[in-house]
Amino acid sequence: MRAKRFSVPVVALVVLIASAVPAGAGPQFVGGTPTVGDFGTVALNGSAQLTTATIDPFQVLDDSITPAGWNVTLQIPDLQNGTGPDCSTGATASIPGANIAMDAPNVSPADGLTSMTGVTSAGFVDFTSPQIIIDAQNGDGGGTYNVSPALLRMIVPDSTVAGTYCSVGTLAINVGS
Repeated sequence: MRAKRFSVPVVALVVLIASAVPAGAGPQFVGGTPTVGDFGTVALNGSAQLTTATIDPFQVLDDSITPAGWNVTLQIPDLQNGTGPDCSTGATASIPGANIAMDAPNVSPADGLTSMTGVTSAGFVDFTSPQIIIDAQNGDGGGTYNVSPALLRMIVPDSTVAGTYCSVGTLAINVGS
């Protein structure tokens, strides 16, 4: 018996910036919305499959006079095989967002005036609720930071129904820590 192979393009993540602040008013992404790539196509063969996606490197700037701290969060709900703005229209199957993982992003000062004091990063498994991937404590985080995110990794379960799946992810900067 030959195994039937299906091509499953898995995920076009649409990244929304949940908060935007004017220059001088606090933390913000430099140069606009960070770009999130699609997860790679997998061939269903009866075993769970690993696929990855990238988030392009980006910068965070906090040019507020008195830094109140900030954090960057990432949220990726369940992926669905539907359409529409949230991918749920006509959806009949899903891939759990809990199957997505990312190691801590690499964060470094972009210039000699920026300090890493009070700025940390973290990796997570399960982005179905917002996870703080970068955190600047109150009173810290002033300046410009280079961020190189790790690969997003997703396990596609062996029981996944063939199709194209999508989700709407949110990468946001929040004031306060």
